[in-house]
Amino acid sequence: MTYDVIDRARHRTRRWVTTITLAAAAATSLGVAAVAAMRDEPNAAGQQSGFTAAAPVPDPAARAVALPADLRWTPVAGISLPVSGQAGPLDTSGGAARRFSHDEAGALLSAVHITVRCAPQLGPGVFDQTLQTQVVGADAPAMRSKVRQDYDHLRATTNVPYGQPVGRLEAVLRGYQLTSYSPQAALVQLLTEARDAQGKSLLAVTTVQIQWIGTDWALLAPAGGDFRTAVARAGSPDGFHPFIPGR
Repeated sequence: MTYDVIDRARHRTRRWVTTITLAAAAATSLGVAAVAAMRDEPNAAGQQSGFTAAAPVPDPAARAVALPADLRWTPVAGISLPVSGQAGPLDTSGGAARRFSHDEAGALLSAVHITVRCAPQLGPGVFDQTLQTQVVGADAPAMRSKVRQDYDHLRATTNVPYGQPVGRLEAVLRGYQLTSYSPQAALVQLLTEARDAQGKSLLAVTTVQIQWIGTDWALLAPAGGDFRTAVARAGSPDGFHPFIPGR
């Protein structure tokens, strides 16, 4: 929503093969969303994606967020994302996602939405404004460059006119961990699931950092502007919380 979602979809669109970000997948997925690059050869997936061998051990101190009772799901480029009239996003004009609540629920939902809207598949009408106004940090320029390069590559491969979306993010947002939170910054891990070319399930975790920039949450660009550096394989959903109101 997470870039674990996004990067897998990037490679999948390129080869017309089912892949996983956030996700992110961020972007993401979600940034997010940056999912594992699933190839026809299962053993090549980790090499192509830059994934670590396994996801970080779930933090037992990570708590569930009290999500609003009005939480619902909305489709964005093939992935369903949680939205709330209380926690946000309250503004989705032009395909962007803005105005999240200044609390844990708003931080979590902003991590999902901003990451996914950085995906090249959504097209420059969405990712350009997101990258320009909702991504911060020293690696933000590198991230803008990488997403645009990926979009140009996908567009050339699929013969899509400039400005149009390219492909879909075929993944499912399975859960989250809020590893740390303060009114100024939060660290979120997003769990996503997708299928490889053989139909086998693949779980991936995308680590997303966000910051409060005075009026809203913003994504802190990952190292080198590449969300694959923030993605790891996950063996199971153990330790992750589902997106359920009141939890």
